Amino acid sequence: MRDRKLLFHNDARHYYIYNYDPPFRLEDAWKPVDEIIGTGVDTLVYGLGAGPTMFHSTEVGEIWGSHIDSFPEVSAWRAYENIKSLQSLGLDPLKVLIDRSREKGVEFFVSLRQSHPADPSVKDDVFNWQFRIDNPKMCLKGRGAHAFDWNYEEVRNERFALIEETVNKYDVDGIELDWVFWPHFFEDEEAPLKSDILTEYMVQVANVVAKASTKKGKKIELGVRVLPTNEGNLAAGIDVETWIKQGCLDFIIPTIYQDQQIDADLPFEWLVNLTKGLETKVYPSLHNQRKIQTSIGTNSEVRASIDHYRAAAASYWSKGADGIYLPWFTWPHGAEELNILNLIGDYSLISGSSKHYVVKKKDELSESYKYCSQIPAEINVGENAQITDVDFYIADKLDVDHRSTLRLLISDTTIHDGLKVSLNGKDLTVKNAWRTTVGFTHVSLEFSDLMGVFKEGINRLGIVINSRPTNLIGANLPRLENVEVLVKYPEPLGSL
Repeated sequence: MRDRKLLFHNDARHYYIYNYDPPFRLEDAWKPVDEIIGTGVDTLVYGLGAGPTMFHSTEVGEIWGSHIDSFPEVSAWRAYENIKSLQSLGLDPLKVLIDRSREKGVEFFVSLRQSHPADPSVKDDVFNWQFRIDNPKMCLKGRGAHAFDWNYEEVRNERFALIEETVNKYDVDGIELDWVFWPHFFEDEEAPLKSDILTEYMVQVANVVAKASTKKGKKIELGVRVLPTNEGNLAAGIDVETWIKQGCLDFIIPTIYQDQQIDADLPFEWLVNLTKGLETKVYPSLHNQRKIQTSIGTNSEVRASIDHYRAAAASYWSKGADGIYLPWFTWPHGAEELNILNLIGDYSLISGSSKHYVVKKKDELSESYKYCSQIPAEINVGENAQITDVDFYIADKLDVDHRSTLRLLISDTTIHDGLKVSLNGKDLTVKNAWRTTVGFTHVSLEFSDLMGVFKEGINRLGIVINSRPTNLIGANLPRLENVEVLVKYPEPLGSL
C-alpha cells in the first residue's frame, strides 16, 4: 500500500466544471490534476459528478442534465455543455483526467456519494435523476426525506452498478464511497437496527473491487467517508467497526459536510485504535474555515490561515493519522495555499513553526450527527458555582523558546466580575490579561507568558465567576464564546 500523506478532493463542480464556458479545452479539463502538480499532494480524489448523476460517459448510470431540457442557472448549463463538448470529440471526461494523472504521476481516486436528498416530485431539478423520479415510493419520509430507503434492493443495486463499472472500465487507483453527504439510509428509528444491510453491501463492494484488482494486476484501494464519531455512524446504520473486521476497507475518512470549521480536536482517535496493527489507513479530513465574532451578535466563517492549518495538521499527526484529507480548499490556489499544500503533509516541516489553535464552535447539523462541540459554553455565577471546563489539544512539545498566548472571548461580563480562569490546574491572573471590549456585549482576554503552563496533548481550561455586582442580574449566564491558542517561535526577519 502506498504511503500517501496528503489527499486532495475535487468535487468536480465548484472548483472545476462550473467555472469554464464551453467548449471545454483540454487545458481546462486537465485543471484538477495540473493545479496540484509540484505540491505535497499525493492523491487526487475526484468526485463522480454530483452524486445522483455522472460527469463522464457512464453506461449504467445517468449523465448530468440528461433528464431535463433546459437549465436553471449558468453553472449547471456549463457543466452539461462541457461534458458534451468532450464527448463530441470522442473523449470520456473521466478518462481525460485519468490519462493526465498518469502522465504527471498523480495517484487518482474517485468518490461516489451514496445518498442525496433530491425530491422526486421536482422533475426539473438538475440534481435529480430519472431513477429517483420513477421511484418515489422508495424514498424516506422522515428526517432524511427524499433520500432512498436502502431496505430496497433496487436502491443498493443502482449504486453498486456504478461502482462495478468504474473499477472495471476505468484505470482508477482507488474508489471512495461517501456515506456522509446526507447520511440517511433508513428511517431514523430503524437505522441502528439495519446496519447489517449496509455491511452486506460493503462486503459485496469489497469483493467486486478485489476482483477488478486481480483482473488488472494492480491493487485498487477501497475506502469510505464516515461521520466523525462512532455514535453518529451507528445511529445512521453505519457499522464501521464491522466493516474493518470484515476486511472491507483500505482507508477511512472521518468527516462532515456543511460545517467546514477547522478542528484540531476532530475525534478520530477511535478509528486509529480500531485499525491499530492493520493495513487500513485513517485519513481525517481537515477543513478550511474558522468561526469568529465579527460584530455584535454575529458569527462569520473565515478562511483558515496557514497558522491554523499547521496547528490542526500537527494535531492530526500527533494523534496518529496516517495521512490528511482536504475535502475543501481555497480556490484558485494562491501563494499561501500552495505553501500549505507543500507543508502540512510532513509533520517535520510544521512541528517547529508558529500555530493558531481554535476550539471548534457548536454547529446544529454536526450536533445532529453526534459530532459535538464544547463552546459556546455558559459560565456559572456564584460563590460556589461549578467550574466550566473546556478541553483542547495542542501538538507542540513546547520544549524550546516560544511565546504562547491564550485568547478568550466572553459575553456579558464586566471588569468588576470575580472571574477566575485556570489552565491545567494553574490559576491565571485575570487582572494581568490584555483586555479588549468587543462591541458592548463581549470582552476579549489575552493571557501571555504561559511557558510551562500549556502542555503537549490535552489541555483543560477552567472558568467561573464567583461574584459580580449585586445589581447586575442578567437574564442569561455569561458565555465563553471563543477559545484560541497562539504559539509563536522565534524567526529571523532576514538581512538589512
